[in-house]
Amino acid sequence: MKIVGIGDLLIPAEYIGNGFKPFVEAGHQLELIEWKRKDFEELQNINLKVEKGGSEAYETEDYIVEAVKDADIIITQFCPIGKKVLDACEHLKAVGVLRGGMENINLELCKEKGIQVFNTPGRNANAVADFTVGMLLCEARNIARAHRLLKEGHWVKEYSNKDSVPDLCAKTVGIVGYGAIGRKVAQRLRAFDMNVIVYDPYVKDIETVSLEELFAKADFVTVHSRLTKDNQKMITYELLSSMKPTAYFINTARSGLVDEDALDRVLREGKIAGAAIDVFEMEPPTKDYKFLKYDNVTVTPHMAGTTKDAFTHSPVLLCERMADTYLKG
Repeated sequence: MKIVGIGDLLIPAEYIGNGFKPFVEAGHQLELIEWKRKDFEELQNINLKVEKGGSEAYETEDYIVEAVKDADIIITQFCPIGKKVLDACEHLKAVGVLRGGMENINLELCKEKGIQVFNTPGRNANAVADFTVGMLLCEARNIARAHRLLKEGHWVKEYSNKDSVPDLCAKTVGIVGYGAIGRKVAQRLRAFDMNVIVYDPYVKDIETVSLEELFAKADFVTVHSRLTKDNQKMITYELLSSMKPTAYFINTARSGLVDEDALDRVLREGKIAGAAIDVFEMEPPTKDYKFLKYDNVTVTPHMAGTTKDAFTHSPVLLCERMADTYLKG
């Protein structure tokens, strides 16, 4: 069986090779190729285009098609596997995706052709959960803005939330989406002695609340749902404006889950204490982007899941998932 691994700037082919050693040791052929990109910005722009438009929004280059046409298994992270690629592959059995989402795979055509698709859920769950807690603390305790001002020569100890800077102990965090990341966020914040409430229509193993109740009760709301066509902009002005005036909103998931204009309006009207945002409708945002103008918003450039450990471990996790079918079957 021939496996072709397509590396990129974030998960190089070398990482795929290391992760899929069990297949090589079992006697399968592994070939590695790099999906060449100019820089991280180009990679991110293509990824955003595909996340919004699907696998056919970007035409995969001919050298990739040539490299995979005789593969039994393709391993990829961001490189799109659309109709052009799938039609060129005569005996493809499976596609493995080194991420939780599968937007860059033409799932409908894979199903039609009988090609299995494997993803890697939770591959960066620790990274995003750690980052989320950092963003929550950073915004509520004014860490980033105090750092910036002090480096500029300003000793500032009072900020817009000066009358209500919180401890985390005994506060309530509302977690929207209780998958691998949401559960790890809850685990970390319980260690701060926080109360946790959850909204997730697919979860059956714990007690959940409605979105309306969560937004009204929480001192912090943090978003971790997977974006689907059914939950786009599910976080509305009505929900955001129902939050406590001392509450904070954190999004390290997907910008499409939130009505950005509604969040902008809530911040403009001073209805919440602040927000921390890692994902944007436009990436990278322009200098005059709506959320960059506020003193009570912490912003970062879509980096919550970006750790060396997450990238090196992703092929290991995917290999383990695929081994159940192709090595143990």
